Amino acid sequence: MPMPSASRPLVSPPRSLLATAAVALAAAGFAARADDGLKALQTRYAANGREQAARAYHFGSQGPGDVFSNHASHSNRLIPFYTFGATLDPAPFTGKNSLYRDEAKIKALYGSLPANTLNPEADYCDQSDLRRMLKTAVDRGAKHLFIVWFDGLDWPTTQAAAVVKTGRIYREGKGSGLIFQDYDARGTARFGYYVTAPTHDQNIANVDEQSISIARAALSGGYDAAIAGPNPWTLGPLGPRAPGYIKGQSANAADKAGIAAVGRVAHAYTDSAPSAAEAVSGVKSYNNGINVDERGRCVPTLFHEVQAQGWRVGTATSVPFDHASPAAMYAHNVHRDDYQDLARDMLGLASITQATRREPQHPGLDVVLGAGCGQTVELPAIRRRQGANARPDNLYIAADDLKAIDADNGGKYVVATTRDHVNGSAALLEAARRAAAEHKRLFGLFGSKKLAHLPYRTADGGFDPAPGGRGRAEVYEPDELAANPTLADMTRAALDVLSAAPKRPFALFVEAGDVDFALHDNNLDDAVGAVYSGEDAVRAIIDWVEKHSDWNESALVVAADHGHYLVIDDLETLAKIHAAAAK
Repeated sequence: MPMPSASRPLVSPPRSLLATAAVALAAAGFAARADDGLKALQTRYAANGREQAARAYHFGSQGPGDVFSNHASHSNRLIPFYTFGATLDPAPFTGKNSLYRDEAKIKALYGSLPANTLNPEADYCDQSDLRRMLKTAVDRGAKHLFIVWFDGLDWPTTQAAAVVKTGRIYREGKGSGLIFQDYDARGTARFGYYVTAPTHDQNIANVDEQSISIARAALSGGYDAAIAGPNPWTLGPLGPRAPGYIKGQSANAADKAGIAAVGRVAHAYTDSAPSAAEAVSGVKSYNNGINVDERGRCVPTLFHEVQAQGWRVGTATSVPFDHASPAAMYAHNVHRDDYQDLARDMLGLASITQATRREPQHPGLDVVLGAGCGQTVELPAIRRRQGANARPDNLYIAADDLKAIDADNGGKYVVATTRDHVNGSAALLEAARRAAAEHKRLFGLFGSKKLAHLPYRTADGGFDPAPGGRGRAEVYEPDELAANPTLADMTRAALDVLSAAPKRPFALFVEAGDVDFALHDNNLDDAVGAVYSGEDAVRAIIDWVEKHSDWNESALVVAADHGHYLVIDDLETLAKIHAAAAK
């Protein structure tokens, strides 16, 4: 059963209202069309994944006409980013100003000079430059900062989503078709791409002591443009002979042989934790760490800095609320899986970082929204990952912590959670209105025992996922869909609360985390639908800015933490999906 809400109870609508909500979703275009082209492709590819066959797309280094996938994790690809607002300017960090043209800057960033990473012709920047761009925006007068994070979204996945949506093919550059590709923001829109590599992939973390050491066998990060390419849509001259380089530490024997044959070395790909952290701290670090450097020191983030200046700060995500990316905006921990302590940091409670005297207690975020409701795990399993102070209840937040933060118990947060027969969008809206009216904070915990993320909206607009690489497809009941808000709902609720004090500036992080969940399952149908859900969140922010602010005092970055290894072999087939659906 879902975790009960500790907040003021809502009046439960009858089942007929929930059924009406499901009908409304269908009327709004969320029901599956009869001709669901991408679902049909994905279903066929997943069912015949081991066969060598021509496909419109595949995952991995094996090339076209082979098996469907030989890789289901991250990649070491350049990641596109999009900025909006007069105070945001990528130019000081790209082109001739790229730190990848400067040996000393690379050494300062990584702690050493990774092989084949210095590039005198680099146009790309590093993910750490995002922090510098955002800080410059604040210094130049921005009053509203927005970061929309499409976890796992690289250039090929963006291309696939745009082509399926519009039927228009492009093969290079920024592209068009998605709102963050097309929106001009009164002439302030900019486009670029960056490196996301970590310092190292392997480490030994002790969550009880909050200590960290880098494993001797750890693979270092870096970026080799001669293989992976000078931009996200072009392979380097060595790329066709060493496609396994992009798989980083997951490279198989054939991949490694190809890298060695061209006289190069592998570099580690990042995971979400240090990557998202780097974007707001400016510090590159090891995989799995949350705002902790390789010496074990806690690193402040931009959210801490602006909060100390009087800003309000918040996070919203389609995956667990304290998953790596949202946690990285504010929390500190040597390991991303110490969820209950990450929750304490995010909510302003005492955590293991204070118990080990690693970091003073911070006030907590003003808005925290995401999934994780009903995700109970037995204590031994939790303690293996989260240490001796773990509680035997919800994986992501201890029950006594949830009770402590609740405004109805004297805490600082109005709490909304998934509840049986209660419309999730309505529950979140009511909680946001109450929080704004009473000058409280807002905490939303959604999902279910079955789902650690919001339900997947798929490419055709329905909620009917295709099978992924694991051979399973999620199935949702109408009540389950109605009981959960969308990411756009969360975005609007967060804006209602953060903007309730008009004279106070604020920063908001919004994550379409299910893009990454889908791509780990080699599921393009789910991934494209997740991109569209994230688009709706971007649109909600744009609507707010155009109604309540402008692009002189508001700044938006749309970006991602890493890529996967989607390869599109036949764009024309993807374009035909749009044409067939339009008939």
